[in-house]
Amino acid sequence: MGKGKIIAIIGGILGILSVVLFYVLPDIFSFWHFVGGGAGLYLGGFGFWDGTGMDPEYAEDILLLIIFVVIVAGGAIAIIGGLIENKVAGILGGILMLAGPILLIVALATEMGDFKDLAAIIEFATGEKGLLFGSFGPLDWGIWISTYLALGAGIVGVIGGATS
Repeated sequence: MGKGKIIAIIGGILGILSVVLFYVLPDIFSFWHFVGGGAGLYLGGFGFWDGTGMDPEYAEDILLLIIFVVIVAGGAIAIIGGLIENKVAGILGGILMLAGPILLIVALATEMGDFKDLAAIIEFATGEKGLLFGSFGPLDWGIWISTYLALGAGIVGVIGGATS
């Protein structure tokens, strides 16, 4: 097995972990967060977590479902591409892993779907606009670690597939 195949497999594993690790440490491995004043809201792994001891809740937004399915599917395709030594599958998996967080960033920036309501709440409470990044006093919100992990996984998947 060549180095490119191993790199594609590593990228696929990182992509899947970017979604799955939300269920282990949601306050760290979330795609987007809103924290401050002892409260928190974290987005990742097909749903939201409110910072309490309760389990994450499934978000009934089709856009979020598409984002997370694309990331997991891209990771699986990159892993399979590495295992069967298929350059196209490795690249395709990497591109899919990139598509998920890019779609999330676009949805946050344009306030698509349920993000429109969230943006209205944040703007009402803080006077600040924008969901990608922001802060107001003790409040802080924006894209978080799993978004960067999924983007990195996609880049690694593409590189692994291209160099195999």
